[in-house]
Amino acid sequence: MISPRSSRLLGSIAIAITLASCHGQPRRVIPWAWERREDLRFLRGEVAYLAQTITLRGTETDVHPRMQPLLIDKSVRAIPVIRIETSHPSLDAAQRAAAVAAITHLGSDTVQIDFDATLSERPFYRALIGDLHRTIPHITITALASWCSDDRWMGDLPIEDAIPMLFQMGSDDHVVRARLERGEEFREPVCRASAGISLDEKPPRIPDRRRIYVFSAHRWSPRDWRAATEIASR
Repeated sequence: MISPRSSRLLGSIAIAITLASCHGQPRRVIPWAWERREDLRFLRGEVAYLAQTITLRGTETDVHPRMQPLLIDKSVRAIPVIRIETSHPSLDAAQRAAAVAAITHLGSDTVQIDFDATLSERPFYRALIGDLHRTIPHITITALASWCSDDRWMGDLPIEDAIPMLFQMGSDDHVVRARLERGEEFREPVCRASAGISLDEKPPRIPDRRRIYVFSAHRWSPRDWRAATEIASR
């Protein structure tokens, strides 16, 4: 049996290998396709698409699957994204089991979780990810920039990547932009392989990253996609 200390060491080694592999490689630009009809047949590579929205409301777990068509080339790798929202949730074991069942029902070995968990919701989120990892080997999450800078609560999560959201940062915007402009890295190592930006907002200075996820408030077009790749490659 691997001890907790050994497990943390192996995780640190894996992150170091991942970061080393980022340098000297072209950035992979990946669009987020949200809940609207999207025709991305002009795109090659990868797309992260909203597959379902789970709302934890009281003791209920409401699962809303994607209703809009997503048109992609058969060569494109599609990554399902699960958005989690809350409204006075119970956050008990039954609610967690229902959410896990809904996500695993997607039948993918790779998922991305988008959950802006508050401080009180983090124990639930941590347990949820642990449960998912029993059957889903490849888990990534979106992360508030503060989680990657000063919070440092994600270090031992069984995830492959935490994507710092470098847009709509609210009160953290000025501090995060200033740190990145100075060339500082995020203190949390799991946040150093990817970044998330928006086509509708001027991004901060982006450190060396292997993957850049791009959000658009409108339907993707070939023109917008070219603009996104140009922004991400700077």
